[in-house]
Amino acid sequence: MKALRNIAVWFFVLLGAVAANAQTTLQGKFRLADEVRWGKAVLPAGDYSLIIESAQQPVRIIVQAADGKTATIALAETSVDASPGGSYIFITGSGADRMVRSFNLPQLGTELVYKSLTVAERETLYSKASRTVPVQIAKK
Repeated sequence: MKALRNIAVWFFVLLGAVAANAQTTLQGKFRLADEVRWGKAVLPAGDYSLIIESAQQPVRIIVQAADGKTATIALAETSVDASPGGSYIFITGSGADRMVRSFNLPQLGTELVYKSLTVAERETLYSKASRTVPVQIAKK
């Protein structure tokens, strides 16, 4: 019994050491001019920070409002190769229909897709109701 307890203690010590050495893959900041739906969360207009702790799929993004009132974790449906043009969040729609469609992360070589566009949406939204929100990625 004592040996089992010692093994458990060493396991948790090792687990704590690994967690303490874990490094954040990316950190960034962005500003939303309007309320936006990102997955199941609704983010009000304002300044936000984000943390990506690992580039392993599925990539988990922790989003925190600058005022500390809003936080969410975003998980992508899928990912594709990064598009040229830097880091940005692609938002479509207007009014209550604004939503995050994708997040381009060339630093990780990927674009995270949260809600794929249909062919009809692609034709309409790219011409009228879409925009990108630049993300400032912190240097290591």
